[in-house]
Amino acid sequence: MKTPTVILILLFLAGCASPVTETPVAGKTFLLQYDPEITGILTDADQISVVYAFDYWGTRVVQRLAGEGEQEDMFQNVLDPDEGRASEVEMVRRGNLREARIPIPTDASLISYYFTDGERYDYNDRKTYVSYVYDDDGRPVRGARFRNIDFLVMAGKDHSKILGEIQREIEDYPDHFTAQVVYWRFRFFDTTSPEMLVKLAEEANRHFADLHKQFGDTLLSHQAISLSDINRVIMLSLREQHDDPAVTGLSESVNAKILEIIESIPVENRSQRLSSVESQAKYMLLTPEERRERERENMERIMAMMAEFVGEPAPDFSFETVTGEQYRLSDFRGRYILLDFWGSWCGPCVQEIPKLVEVYDMFGDKNFVMIGISNDADASNWDNQKLVDYAEEKGMQWMQVLDDQETTIHKLYNIQFWPNMFLIDKDGVVLQRDGLRGEDLKKRLEELLG
Repeated sequence: MKTPTVILILLFLAGCASPVTETPVAGKTFLLQYDPEITGILTDADQISVVYAFDYWGTRVVQRLAGEGEQEDMFQNVLDPDEGRASEVEMVRRGNLREARIPIPTDASLISYYFTDGERYDYNDRKTYVSYVYDDDGRPVRGARFRNIDFLVMAGKDHSKILGEIQREIEDYPDHFTAQVVYWRFRFFDTTSPEMLVKLAEEANRHFADLHKQFGDTLLSHQAISLSDINRVIMLSLREQHDDPAVTGLSESVNAKILEIIESIPVENRSQRLSSVESQAKYMLLTPEERRERERENMERIMAMMAEFVGEPAPDFSFETVTGEQYRLSDFRGRYILLDFWGSWCGPCVQEIPKLVEVYDMFGDKNFVMIGISNDADASNWDNQKLVDYAEEKGMQWMQVLDDQETTIHKLYNIQFWPNMFLIDKDGVVLQRDGLRGEDLKKRLEELLG
């Protein structure tokens, strides 16, 4: 990661609650100095603030395996942090430099930050500035390198750099079992060769067996979760090779091992996540015929759900947009309406936004109304202003509604997955629900609106 363009100095100030240190040290005060002349972004600012967070900013945007969709923009978590994660402190001018004192909690492992005058931002080229938290001996504390992984991904570092970072974490802290899982995840996800995955699975089993001898049964859940990552590689990166004997053999051995591990864990000690890991392992061990039957049943269930409301009047409801306008859905009779149920936490929803922006630019003035219904009040604890800011940043100029924390509108339309769209005709009847994404939506609206 690019070296932060900040100057850190050691000062001892009378009256401080804890010593001031030149690097972030757990339980002490970190004196941060910033020289705006280095980047040339905030050189003429009267007041500069530093915005910072410990360990992580947000959890809605996560890393994805190739094949699950385009890589999400990890920087979105910085722009829209989880509630209570970020803090802001005004910096004091010392000549050409700006200073801020930041108390480092005893349980923090990483600090990341950016600078702003309220209108302009120095985000360190959209990577933020990052520093480990150290212990009194000058060693990165437990989790420092682990927490840095997301920032390395955000900075576009190559796979070897990321893998080396997490490897150093587990060398220093072998009992950091979550880091152990992530280490193997990066190793698994770096290959699409069935033969190499077989070797990696065997190596991982030996590695976890050694850890089991050292740390006992606590390690077993993490081993099962780690091996389940191979299933994601099989289903996505190796989806064209499912009938390959090497892939079939790998799937059978890995999932039999997962079930063996879970069976050895007392029921009362199984984590909640193991339930889905177990279900997935059992699915992967089904015969091709059994899988096809399971998929047919699932498809029938989805199609039945998608057919719900089609051909019937759309349930009417009153709503207030995030900018304060009051409407009922029936106020828009005589126009085609697209209802988009979505959330900022939903990767496919976020991926669809640029396509919806294009749709609105093309048809927004053609007797057509778009209404976004977000469930972020419930899922992300958002208020109206957060949705306003997010929509402005993403260019979502159509009407936006923040459903209440009881998700009243979602329940009215029986929404169970996202994104979920309804195309409503001029008479208020639900015209279509399936095939309303991307180019398919454009073509459908061209047929209706010209």
